[in-house]
Amino acid sequence: QALRAHVPVGRGRADRRRAVGPAPQPTACGEGVADGRCRAMRSSQAVLRLCGGLASSLIVVEGVICLFADHVRMVAHGEFLAAAHYLAESALLIVAGSAGVFAEIRPHPVVSENAPYLNKLSGRAALYFVMGLYIVSRKAEDARGDFASWMDRLFGFYILGVAATGALFAFRLRGLPPALSEPALAREMHSTAQHPGLQPQGGAGPHPMSGGMMA
Repeated sequence: QALRAHVPVGRGRADRRRAVGPAPQPTACGEGVADGRCRAMRSSQAVLRLCGGLASSLIVVEGVICLFADHVRMVAHGEFLAAAHYLAESALLIVAGSAGVFAEIRPHPVVSENAPYLNKLSGRAALYFVMGLYIVSRKAEDARGDFASWMDRLFGFYILGVAATGALFAFRLRGLPPALSEPALAREMHSTAQHPGLQPQGGAGPHPMSGGMMA
């Protein structure tokens, strides 16, 4: 007992820490998620976001084509009511596609405030589903089968494929927190997660000998 009284408390704690070893650090994906599974999940989500950005870009391209190929043609023929219809159609496609690009690649506060459902994978999948159905049948009344109608079908089927994949991922990741299911919104694609309450190794803290010196 006399020998224990002369041993500093901080030194005993340091010896116990060296014997046990360093505490395991949580992974960037959180507790209970393996590191390899974390990297695979991040890479698949990154690929899905790139595919979603391409789908949104195709929606914008469809809006531009509708503006110049349909709206301008109706104006030239003097059919102003049909021209107004195609103008509204092109504006809808361009706005929806631009919002999807911002939501997928670089989230913008304007999109988050006016279309908060685009912050979720299920919301973007619903947008792609509706836009894909609309684009794939946009020239359905045109029985000529020209290049524009075939391009609409090609773009529409691709957008529907992205919608189906996004819906599948949303169903599989439905139990995860937003930091894992939406990594780009939480800046998880380019940086590791910050865990509050953890101190970096070698950081500031009570010195192991401070307890003995104060005693």
